[in-house]
Amino acid sequence: MMQASKTIQRIALHIGGWILLYLLPPLVLQTEVRLPSNFGDYMYWIIVIVFFYINYLWLIPHYLSRRKFIPYFLSIFLMLVITYSANELYIRHVHRVEAARRGDDVHRNDDQPRRRYPRFRGYNSALFCFAVLALGTSIRVTESWYENEKQKKEMENQKLGAELSLLKSQINPHFFFNTLNSIYSLAIIKSKRTPEAVLKLSEIMRYIIYDTERKLVPLSKEIEYIANYIELQRLRLPEEIKVKFKTDLGEGDAVIEPLLLLPFVENAFKHGIEVEKGGIITVSVTRKGNKLHLHVENPLVDEVPDYQNGPSGIGMKNTIKRLKLLYEANFTLSTGPVHTNYVVDLVLKLKENEVSDS
Repeated sequence: MMQASKTIQRIALHIGGWILLYLLPPLVLQTEVRLPSNFGDYMYWIIVIVFFYINYLWLIPHYLSRRKFIPYFLSIFLMLVITYSANELYIRHVHRVEAARRGDDVHRNDDQPRRRYPRFRGYNSALFCFAVLALGTSIRVTESWYENEKQKKEMENQKLGAELSLLKSQINPHFFFNTLNSIYSLAIIKSKRTPEAVLKLSEIMRYIIYDTERKLVPLSKEIEYIANYIELQRLRLPEEIKVKFKTDLGEGDAVIEPLLLLPFVENAFKHGIEVEKGGIITVSVTRKGNKLHLHVENPLVDEVPDYQNGPSGIGMKNTIKRLKLLYEANFTLSTGPVHTNYVVDLVLKLKENEVSDS
């Protein structure tokens, strides 16, 4: 049904385009609009329309799009020759008919009758036909470019979806195993923190399995997920490692792509922990208006972390690629060592506050 509706709209658009093209010259020149008055007028427009669609539907996709320029331009040239010749033959025929009607010599002079039919002069008709063909080529090339861009965008979105699915399925399995071991240890000693730890783990699992199916999620949900992640990390960390986590999301709520911030936080725990040295891991998320600032800082352990291969198999490289595809020029990211710490600063312009369920 939708396809039929699009087809009808397309046909209506083409009909409207031809009507506009016919009306354009008298409207521009402010002359009287007249319908075709004779056989030659109708045949001329039929030829132009037929050649337009031969070019639009056949020549462009089969020759021009495949870079077969010689057969394409030869075909265009042939159509212009046919247009010119058809109009010249028609002019001569009209001349002979008019001359015979007057009883004149049919060969005495072609110039006078031709001035009576300036619209059908061969070079004018060929020039107009060329302009129509050029218009058709421009339209088809633009449509092809738009479709290619649309398909490219869809492929990028599919790739993003696949990467997100991979990220969800591989969110550091060691984290879950270590967390379960930590919860088990708490249960052995009958710690009061055991129920809280189980609840936080279940909230993380629920968020990953269900909430991240949306293209956009509330920022507060994403930050809650990170908070639960950090709290569970604290269970397995020794006392020598301190974690500072602070948030200021301002008034109201905003939306963000799910699991977009987690890799930066996860890398801090993956690369910034050394029990002998201790240290502080700092995670800060602040929002002012539609600007979000993520600051992550962790001790440098031996060397600068390799963000090309972590985290969890998908890689920081893919995380940055997601940022570029989703936010284009609406974000800035700086990473690198500062004194004895490794610092990540991400600032991005949040999207409109419309949570998508799709």
